[in-house]
Amino acid sequence: MTDKKNPVEAIEHEIEKAEHAPQKVGLLSLKTANEWVCDALAMPDPKVYWNDLIVQWENTVLFASSGVGKSILAVQIAEEIALKEPDSKVCYVDLELSIKQFQKRCTDGGEIHIFPSNFIRAEIDPELIAGADLESEILESVEEAAKNQAKFFIIDNITFICNDAEKGVTAGEFMHQLIMLKKKYGLTTIVIAHTPKRRGFSPITQSDLAGSAKLMHLFDAGVALARCAHDHDLRYLKQVKVRTGEYLYGDDNVMVLDLVRRSGLLCFEIQGFDEEENHLKQGDTSDALGEGIEALRMVEAGKTYRQVADDLGLSLGKVQRLIKKARARNNSHDDSDDDSAVSPVSPVSPVSPVSPPIQPIQVAVIPGMADDNVVNDKKED
Repeated sequence: MTDKKNPVEAIEHEIEKAEHAPQKVGLLSLKTANEWVCDALAMPDPKVYWNDLIVQWENTVLFASSGVGKSILAVQIAEEIALKEPDSKVCYVDLELSIKQFQKRCTDGGEIHIFPSNFIRAEIDPELIAGADLESEILESVEEAAKNQAKFFIIDNITFICNDAEKGVTAGEFMHQLIMLKKKYGLTTIVIAHTPKRRGFSPITQSDLAGSAKLMHLFDAGVALARCAHDHDLRYLKQVKVRTGEYLYGDDNVMVLDLVRRSGLLCFEIQGFDEEENHLKQGDTSDALGEGIEALRMVEAGKTYRQVADDLGLSLGKVQRLIKKARARNNSHDDSDDDSAVSPVSPVSPVSPVSPPIQPIQVAVIPGMADDNVVNDKKED
């Protein structure tokens, strides 16, 4: 006998639902604070992924300088989420690498890394990009994928989508729209971004995210990846913003990572935890090619002289003199090639060309791939 819902109970349920509906005032939905708390208690708590860094239903930014390995880490995070959420699609929107470059990161000689079947990699079809409003087209594509069971999106990276991302205007508009989609479809989003060239003298902060300082406000969480100053094969990871939970990996407990091959996949392995100070360069405070250039970089990134002084532990007058000397020598952070000021080149070198070829939207198919390519174990973005 088929169970049928009692019509009286159904009516009572609808009445109760109507009674608990928020009051609408323009764009606002109004309830008492207690009612909001009761509504939230009826919802499941968000899950956390990859060493508690990624929180379900939040919007996280992962940023680093070029060549540090943020795309490698993003793929690693995406794969773990796919393994933990087999009923949901995890969509990695790769706007950086060609399919061959991606393949080299997940094959090692004859060993081919096999991703979970719900790990989806997407590229942009070059025939559709000409004259298109790229920001809008990407957002529309995300929405279509969300309607088709994709609940996790990793977008690599925002600079490709928003050519003036470092100015913050276009990137801010894109993020506002992405947040709306996140709320509408219950998405978890991770956006990859750049930071201007860092010389590693000062702790990495929210201000190191390329673009307007207001851009960080649009993210629930911020994760930074940086190269260790005293061992250039190592990286360290630091939380710079947390909205849910605690700062697990702050100044006094950064995560130290090494780049390794595991089952054919280029990925990071945790080596331990340490104070960030132990992984920073110790500059000569009297040398404009040391802290002077670092201070100038921070000012050009939008910090005030006083903020720079606080970050570097120097007096305001000292910072002003260092920046004056750096400018006089025309050694800005963008054009200085002095080997004494720049950290040695890591064995991990970029795999992407300056203008990576745009490939058609597709799911990367690994089986059947030739294994005669020589793979450099230290390739990265």
